[in-house]
This record gives sequence, C-alpha cells and structure tokens, in this order.
Amino acid sequence: MKIDMTILLPVAACVAALLLLLAGKKRVFEVVALIASGAWLLLELGVYAWPLKHQYASSGIVIGGTLLVTGVLVYLKTDNKREVTSSTVLAILGGVLLVGALSTQGLLK
Repeated sequence: MKIDMTILLPVAACVAALLLLLAGKKRVFEVVALIASGAWLLLELGVYAWPLKHQYASSGIVIGGTLLVTGVLVYLKTDNKREVTSSTVLAILGGVLLVGALSTQGLLK
C-alpha cells in the first residue's frame, strides 16, 4: 500500500481535531476544527468539489485559515499537554495549507 502525502496531512488534522474534541472542555473551536479538517479530507478524497469560486475563497485559504485560527485559539486557552500538542499540529497544518494556497494565488512572493 502506497501512502499518499496529500491524504496523510488531512488525516493527521482530523486525528488532532478529534483528540482536541475528546480532551477539551470548551467544544466550540474543537468542533469547528473537526469540521474544517473533515472537509479538507473529503476534498482530498474527491468526495465533493469546493463550491466557492472566488479567488480569495479557495479551499486552501478558507480551510487553512480556519485550522490555523482554531489551533492558535485552543493553544492559548489550555495547559493540558494533549491539547497543546493537538492544537500545535492543527496550527502547523493549517499554516502550511494557507501559505501554499496564498503562494499559488500569487499573493506571496
């Protein structure tokens, strides 16, 4: 079985968001992170196509920004080791997705 990196990253984001949901006390940002990472995974699997067609509303910008913001917000509000690790993973993966999307749009040079 060949492991595809385009599938591995959203799976890691889903696992991190699920761990946040199970370990967290406040569930709002954790649920948003789980929805965003699930949407990223479904996009990469080809289950559905991204519905927004605007240049600045691409899937990488919206999902990456959501994962980055939720990861940072959960990181700032917790001191549990599991939540810190999971939110760091979400923030890094969201940042990578966001920077990649911005560079393909020509916004980063």
